[in-house]
Amino acid sequence: MHNSSTSLKPELILVCQVSPTFNTNKQLESSLRRTLQTSVDSFEFWRAGLVMVRKGRDPVWWYATKESHISKKAGTDRWLQLCDHLSKTGRENEKQFLELLNPVISTTLPVILKAGEPVGTMEIGIFDTDMQSAQYMLVKAVSLGRHMADIIQESLFQRQKDFHLRRMAVWLEMVNTISSTLDIMQVLHVVAQLTADLFSAKSCIYLLDDENQTLVPSVAVGSYDPALKKKFKALRGTKPFPAITRAIKTRQPVIVTPNNKHRLLTPDIINNFNYGWIVLAPILSKEKTIGIMQVDRPLETKGFDHEETEIIFAIARATAIAMENARLIEMLGQKEQLLHQLVNKIITAQEDERKRLAADLHDGIIQSLIAIWYRLQRITPATETNPQKWYNEIEDLTNVLSEQIQDIRRILIDLRPMILDNYGLIPAVESYVHNLQEKQNLPVELVIYGKDSRIASKIEVTLFRILQEGLTNVMKHANATQVKVQLTISEEDVILIIEDNGAGLDTSLLSLSQSQNRLGLASIQERALLLAGICQIESRPGEGTRIFVRIPLGLYEPGMAGA
Repeated sequence: MHNSSTSLKPELILVCQVSPTFNTNKQLESSLRRTLQTSVDSFEFWRAGLVMVRKGRDPVWWYATKESHISKKAGTDRWLQLCDHLSKTGRENEKQFLELLNPVISTTLPVILKAGEPVGTMEIGIFDTDMQSAQYMLVKAVSLGRHMADIIQESLFQRQKDFHLRRMAVWLEMVNTISSTLDIMQVLHVVAQLTADLFSAKSCIYLLDDENQTLVPSVAVGSYDPALKKKFKALRGTKPFPAITRAIKTRQPVIVTPNNKHRLLTPDIINNFNYGWIVLAPILSKEKTIGIMQVDRPLETKGFDHEETEIIFAIARATAIAMENARLIEMLGQKEQLLHQLVNKIITAQEDERKRLAADLHDGIIQSLIAIWYRLQRITPATETNPQKWYNEIEDLTNVLSEQIQDIRRILIDLRPMILDNYGLIPAVESYVHNLQEKQNLPVELVIYGKDSRIASKIEVTLFRILQEGLTNVMKHANATQVKVQLTISEEDVILIIEDNGAGLDTSLLSLSQSQNRLGLASIQERALLLAGICQIESRPGEGTRIFVRIPLGLYEPGMAGA
C-alpha cells in the first residue's frame, strides 16, 4: 500500500452538473453525506466535498473532513472560492469548473441525468498532495464519484418512476371512469380532480357555448375556496380571455407564465385569481374546440415543463373523447325516444284516419246510399204513377250519387292521391296546393323549377308527405299570412322548401320532441333521413319557419316502388 506524506492533507472535490429542475431531498442528502464521510474515514482523503451545479439556480454542496469542524483556516478557502465562482451568473456554461483551482490531477465522468437530455458530467479533482499520490488516489476517487453519480441518478429516476406510476394510475382511473358512466359532469369532475392530484395543482374546465362562444365554467377542483369558486362561476357568459382565445385558435396548449400573463390574461382575471403558472389545453372534438382544461400552480412553485404540458394536453384529448361518447349516447337515447314517439304517432294517426274514414263513410256516403236505396224502392211501375215524377226522382238520385262519388274521390285522394301515382310529383303538388288555397283559404305561393319528369316513387311519396306535414303544421300552429313552397328537381337531387311568416318556434326543443307540432317536424326530419337526405329547420319564436329538404336521386331509379 502506498503511504502518502503525513504532512500532506489531500482534498477531494467533485462537481456534478444537474438539471435546473433537480431538487434534493433528505434521503439523497443523507446518502451523499455518508458517502463523503466514508471517503475521509476509509480512504486517505483529509477532506472531501461535492457541489451540484444547476443552471440558473444557486449551487448546493456538502462537505466532510477528518477534523471535528470545518474552519476557514483548515483549507476551506479553496472551497469558498469555488462556491463564489459558481454563484456568479453565466458560470453554468463552463465545461471545466475545477480548472480555476488548479488541481494536482483531475478527470470527468459521464452522468445520465434524464432520458432524452444531454449526458451530464461529474468533475473529479484532487488537491494538496504530490502527483504520485494523486494518481494513486484518483482510482479510488473515480470509484467514489461513480458511486455518488449512481446515487444521484437513482434519486432522479426513482422520482421519474414514481411520476410515471402515478400517471399510469391516473390514466387507468380515467379510463375506468369514462367506461363506467355516461354522466358527462361526473367525467369532467373526476378528470379535473385526477389532474389536480397528479400535478399538485388546481384544475378547472371551461366549456364553450356553441352559439356565442362564451365561457361556461363547469368544474373547479384543488384549492378553490368558496370565494374563489364564486368568482369562477361568475365567469359564465363572459368572453374568453386572450390565453383561451389563443388555445381555441391554434388548437394547441398555451402556457401562461409570470412574464407573459399581462398579455394573455385580463386585469380582472389577474386580480381575482392571482395566477402564477398556467397551462390551458383545448378540448377538441372533430377539430373544433368545445372546452378548455386549465391547470395552474401558484407563483411560489415551479412552472410546467414540456412533458407536463403534453400530458395535460393528452388528458384534454381523452376528455374530449369521453364527452363525444356521452353526447353520442345521449343522442342515441333521444333518437330512441323519438322513434317510440313517432311509432306511437303513426299508430295514433292510423287509428284516427280509420276513425275519420269510418265516420265519413257511415255518416255521409253510407247514409246517402241507404237513402238512395229507399227512394229507388218507391219507384215501381204503376198505371196511376206519372212517369215524369220518375224522371225527376232519377235525376235527383243521379245528382246525389255524383256527390257521393266526389266524396269517395276526396277520401281516396287524402289516403293516396291517384294523381301522384299516375302523373308524378309536380302535378300532385300543384293539385294539393290548389285545393288548400280553395278549401282552406291558405295563401300559398308555389314556385317550381325543373322539368316535369318522373322520379323514384319512394321519393315522390316521401316529398309529398313532407309537403302535407309541413303545410298541416302551418295551418294548425303558425297563424301565417304568407306561405311559400319551392320545389326544384334536377338530375342530381330534389329540393323542397317550405317557408312561412308565422309564429315560429325554438328549434333547440326539436330534439326533445314532446309536443305534437314538434313531432310533426321530427317526422319530416326522419322521412328525409330514411332516403339519405338532409332536413334543416330554421326558426325563431315570432319570426316564422323555414324547412329545407334535399334528397339525392342517385340511390333510386325512376319507377321504384314507394311506400
